[in-house]
Amino acid sequence: MALNTLGNILHKQKKSESSPILDNLTRGVYKAVTVLQNPTTKEVYIDPEGRGRLAAYIPALGGDPSDPLFFQYASPYGGVVKEGNYGFFGTPVGEAVTILVTFAEGGNATEGYWFAVTQDIPDIVSGGAAGEANADGTGQGEGKFEKIASSKTQPRTLGEAADTREKELQNNPRNKVLADQGTYTDTLRGTSTASPHRDSKYELPQENKVVGFKTPGGGSFYIDDGSVNDDGTIHPEQIRMTTASGSCLILDGANDFVYAINSTGTGWIELGAGGEINAYAEGSMNMRTEKDFNIRADKNINIEAGENIHMHSVRGDTKINSGTENEESTGEIHLRSKGNQFLQSEAGMNINVGVNCVVTTGGKLHLNGPLAPESELILVDSLPDMQNLETTELTDTILSEMPTHEPFVRPHASKPATSEFAIASASEDGKKNMGTT
Repeated sequence: MALNTLGNILHKQKKSESSPILDNLTRGVYKAVTVLQNPTTKEVYIDPEGRGRLAAYIPALGGDPSDPLFFQYASPYGGVVKEGNYGFFGTPVGEAVTILVTFAEGGNATEGYWFAVTQDIPDIVSGGAAGEANADGTGQGEGKFEKIASSKTQPRTLGEAADTREKELQNNPRNKVLADQGTYTDTLRGTSTASPHRDSKYELPQENKVVGFKTPGGGSFYIDDGSVNDDGTIHPEQIRMTTASGSCLILDGANDFVYAINSTGTGWIELGAGGEINAYAEGSMNMRTEKDFNIRADKNINIEAGENIHMHSVRGDTKINSGTENEESTGEIHLRSKGNQFLQSEAGMNINVGVNCVVTTGGKLHLNGPLAPESELILVDSLPDMQNLETTELTDTILSEMPTHEPFVRPHASKPATSEFAIASASEDGKKNMGTT
């Protein structure tokens, strides 16, 4: 089938100049219905230049889906500066979307613009706003999750909303992502109530506190000023950005934390209200600085490894001090192991004791023989590095992984994380673009 081209669009626009509806055009606003493909010729109506133009017909003027008009995109914000173009862009996908159109320049048919979409029920939350879970056999709405709200697939029309109770709405597939992340029962980091309809449904209705947008694939961004329900339920002030696959960044003003998590929950970081910083990594956690790395705790520093602890000073000394001359602390150092201890120097060894030196053994004490076993060396290796934007190598390191200046060659290939809905949508769009539907 013939793919749409700019020439086809211009041809259709020229043809529309002779349309009988021309006599009825005014400077008013009309409802038009979008068309993706000619039902007779199978010609595909997709803007080949990505400028947001839509094919649509106007039922009130006797329009025909087989002979649509083409409307240019009128953005609510944009312009041109010396650095280039800027502005906001967003177009509806799919067929039969009702849009608002107008004709500029005194009703010129070739000066048609679309500027808005009429939508019964808007939704801006990735996965849908939380509601009473539907017991669908997945464990949601049952047992210990009986009273746990789940992300819901919202009704598409007012008719569906009127005929369907909240509990009957389908649980959204994104709940699986929240379960994998471990945030399914967390109303601050998992499910969200930030719906445009939330505040109007209170016993004493409130004005809407939520603004944002959501892509057809499920990616979303919203700003929720928060509100308090009639029963005292607090809906927190949040700014949340979520990808279609579930990776999420949350700025919570009510509870004063910043939280970021990947789609699988294998890595997250949080800046808490008490000034604490928590980070979790199922894989390695790597930090690197090309200058000093300073760590201070005004209380204790605790380091624990499930296996080994290695320390390596490459070109300098390794020093461990306890206590200072200005403090009354005894500044003791305790070294203790359940196994053997090895102390070895390839040069001289000096022991200077200010008071007494006490040595106690459970057996014999050997001085200068027999030959003591050597201590183990920490194995060193080399890792790729970037210095002055040139590829180089860091040698004699005990690190297993090390971040570098970008471009950083990451040792672990990232698994593409794309929502099932986005995949299905892209696949369907691909078929339409090839004229196979």
